[in-house]
Amino acid sequence: MSQAGNLSQPVAGVYEELITQRMQVQMKQLSAAGWKTIDADVSEESSPHVIARHLSQAIAQRLEQVPHDQRVALANQIMASLAADTAAPPWPNTSDAVELIADGPRQLLAVAEQEAPGVYAVRPLTPLSETALITNSPEDPSLGSELRAELATADRIDLLCAFVKWYGLRVLEDSLRAAKERGVPIRVITTTYIGATDRHALDRLVRDFGAEVKVNYEIRSTRLHAKAWLFRRNSGFDTAYVGSSNLSKAALLDGLEWNVRLSSVATPAVLNKFEATFDAYWNDSAFEAYNPDDDGERLDQALSQAGVPAARRT
Repeated sequence: MSQAGNLSQPVAGVYEELITQRMQVQMKQLSAAGWKTIDADVSEESSPHVIARHLSQAIAQRLEQVPHDQRVALANQIMASLAADTAAPPWPNTSDAVELIADGPRQLLAVAEQEAPGVYAVRPLTPLSETALITNSPEDPSLGSELRAELATADRIDLLCAFVKWYGLRVLEDSLRAAKERGVPIRVITTTYIGATDRHALDRLVRDFGAEVKVNYEIRSTRLHAKAWLFRRNSGFDTAYVGSSNLSKAALLDGLEWNVRLSSVATPAVLNKFEATFDAYWNDSAFEAYNPDDDGERLDQALSQAGVPAARRT
């Protein structure tokens, strides 16, 4: 395995790394030794992100090497060099200007309209700006506990889930009730696939938690097998989970499930695509609005039919 930024001991394979001056020399040496290297221009659109990623890695490595009490000063030296760059165009307005870091360092964790005991005290163990893999292992928080914490601070909630189970809903009921009391909009897209969804779980989502629910009644094919949550926040610190867990008790607490936690800070493009795709499904006629009073009997029939083995369907 090649060390990032170092081709002195090359390993054949695919790469995606910004070419440094040292690497440029090493690539010429590899070519002279009979190796073939392939490179391409970074597009104008991508270059800010590609260069920023390289800078981020270099700065993080350097910050790890200096004592804790010197890190803010080093970071501010770097920030000041950006502000002093005479070759760059001037900042268009003061809000875009480079901001130096205050002593500490400290992070802003919440802004409340009024002081209240315990306001925003419940937070996911995974920082809002980071990504993570949640596996329900004993050493990590369960998906259920993280979802309860996410629900506590969300301003909008979207759930895309093939199966919605009664006991899975029970795991989250207190958090969902609190979200309803705060007036948080909740949208749920689910299916009748293999008859696994519990009707009374959907009824409760609508009646008790004020959710808008849409159902795909298609039973001839999977149609929708995704499991994903999106938590939008007015502060801009949105998060999402995409993985294997349906809304069932085992999947949320102790099942052998894998779910990736995403962040608008770390993975903004993925979250934007999530929202756009969810909205496309929501507006697709294949997903029909569910009202327990009007559609309950139809849902019962569809779930019963979907639970019949394909060979026995008429």
